[in-house]
This record gives sequence, C-alpha cells and structure tokens, in this order.
Amino acid sequence: MTRDINFREVTEDDLEVMNSLVNDEDIARFLDLIPPVPMSKTIDFWEFAVSRGAMWWAILIGNDVIGSVGVVPEDPDGKMSHVGVMFVYLLKDHRGLGYGGIAIDHALFMADVSGLKRIECLAAEGNSRAIALYLEKGFLIEGVKKGAFYDGEKYSDVIMMAKIL
Repeated sequence: MTRDINFREVTEDDLEVMNSLVNDEDIARFLDLIPPVPMSKTIDFWEFAVSRGAMWWAILIGNDVIGSVGVVPEDPDGKMSHVGVMFVYLLKDHRGLGYGGIAIDHALFMADVSGLKRIECLAAEGNSRAIALYLEKGFLIEGVKKGAFYDGEKYSDVIMMAKIL
C-alpha cells in the first residue's frame, strides 16, 4: 500500500537533491549519465529544461524526496512541438510500492493538460521493471536502438516507447 505521495515542481533550490539522485548507484545503473555526475551537469539540465518549458517534479513522501519525474517538450518552434520525453526514477527502497505508476500518471495528466499529444520514453533493455511499468501505463514499444547503451562493461539495447494522449 502506498503512503501519501506528493509532487513539487523542481526549483533551483532542489538541484543538490536531484544531483544526489542521479548519483545514487542503483538509479545511475540505467541512466545515460556516467557517474559521478557533476553538479554542473545537473544545473545544465535544469537550465535546458526551463528553456524548453519542461515539467519536472520531485516525488515526495512527507518531506522526503524519493525520486523525480518529468516531461521535456520537444522544440516549441518545431513540427514535433506536441511531443514530450518522459523520465522517472525512484530510490530503490521505494520501488514496487506503486509510486512509479502514480508518478507516471501525474506526469501524463500534466502533459495532457499542457497540450502535449505524444509522450516518448527510453529504457535500457535490462531495466525490465521500468519497461513493464510503461507498458502497463499504455505505452507501446515502437523500436529498439541496438547496442545503444553502454554500462562500462557491455553494450545493450534501448527500448523506445511512446503513448498518444
């Protein structure tokens, strides 16, 4: 059973916590960033996200940040401005409790309200829990990027998924 989960927009004041999340060993295992991720990279991503009008939330249980979820729209001046790219990550102790699904539902709802029509996401093939969750939430597998993910030891595929809102 899930405890009360809340979402708060990520602000500049949250960037240290966001940086610690992407440097968490278990989260970093499936991110495209190579740890240690310097704070400057987190700041760069936040500035990019703000410039794109991204929606980025801290996932909270009480006052504790347990993860992050967001949708970054494509170039607002381009022909794919109706498309957003989703990401979600949770600390290991909070997985399998329904929080990831609630976070995805929140992000999909907010993306729809904002006018986005299509949400895309990527997951390394070894991240079977994430792939299963996205499929459960109505995402469809649209393709495979063969050998696109390198974890420092081996290459693996990246699964491309999308959902029409």
